[in-house]
Amino acid sequence: MAPASVLPIPAQHGYRTPEVDQPSERIDSPLQTPRLENKIQPSFVAAPIDQLDTPSDNLAPSGVWRPAIHPNALEVAGQVEGDFVRDWRFPSEKAMKKFLAAGFSRVTCLYFPMARDDRIPWACRLLTILFLIDDLLEDMSFEDGEAYNNKLMPIMRGEVLPDRTRPVEWIMYDLWEGMRACDRELADNVLESTFVFMRSQTDRDRSVIKNLGQYLEYREKDVGKALLSALMCFAMDLRLTPDDWEKEVLAASKGHAEGGVLCSAVQILADETELTIPATKRLLWAMVGEWSKHHDRLVSTIEKTGCSGNVARYLQGLEYQMSGNEDWSLSTLRYTDVQDADAF
Repeated sequence: MAPASVLPIPAQHGYRTPEVDQPSERIDSPLQTPRLENKIQPSFVAAPIDQLDTPSDNLAPSGVWRPAIHPNALEVAGQVEGDFVRDWRFPSEKAMKKFLAAGFSRVTCLYFPMARDDRIPWACRLLTILFLIDDLLEDMSFEDGEAYNNKLMPIMRGEVLPDRTRPVEWIMYDLWEGMRACDRELADNVLESTFVFMRSQTDRDRSVIKNLGQYLEYREKDVGKALLSALMCFAMDLRLTPDDWEKEVLAASKGHAEGGVLCSAVQILADETELTIPATKRLLWAMVGEWSKHHDRLVSTIEKTGCSGNVARYLQGLEYQMSGNEDWSLSTLRYTDVQDADAF
């Protein structure tokens, strides 16, 4: 299969066009990519960075890095969203429209702009179903949510056949069977990280978080730091050697945890510091900016000591994840339209 060319993204969208290292040869397989026949018009239009909504005091985003988006984002979003509109049992048309407005495929394409063309649909489908499950768990007790996820895990491993009358089961089963057929080694790495994320969703410690340190420690698992890193490697067909990992861990151990940390920490920090909500947002934006600079210093240190091409791509991918998450969080109705938060 000939590789698709990297399409330029219009400059007015504010995104960089990443250099995508597509393979010269691929193995054709009916399981290699999700079915594509149910494509719909994507729900998002990429907004220029300078037109995105910012916090209430009009403070600009951290702006240290510029996000990029996968060149096939519009097509892939239409394919994946179309499949879920057809197959997922949304409780109402309002919930379905809220799903389309959230832009889960868009954020995946922002996370992984350097993904292989044949793997980005898998990444979009996985993060989409995890978002949908997360919404379902919000209405369950910890005990019920834990049982719900525990039932899915052996299905995801391929140890138990799904109930084909339950979309969450057969979509998960088919998704993981397809990912393993594409690349078993990297798919298995993603699977274990996904289980860590799913267990954190029903972690009872989340109900007793009182300070920012506890929050950040919990969010490292709940936001899916390990999951996103493993999924990035799968999507980019990126394999790091044990030596590569040791260098990265050594550098990272000298600094703060990065990626996906902001989330909903505003109220916790406001309570701790007795600051107003706008003041707390300003403080968190400054903190995110400092983490970005710290990441740059770590990358510079690694590059000076010498690193492989795969490590360089991995570090670039982390930057895209963080800047892409910032871009999406400022534009998706999932977070900005809080009055309609119960649509799911």
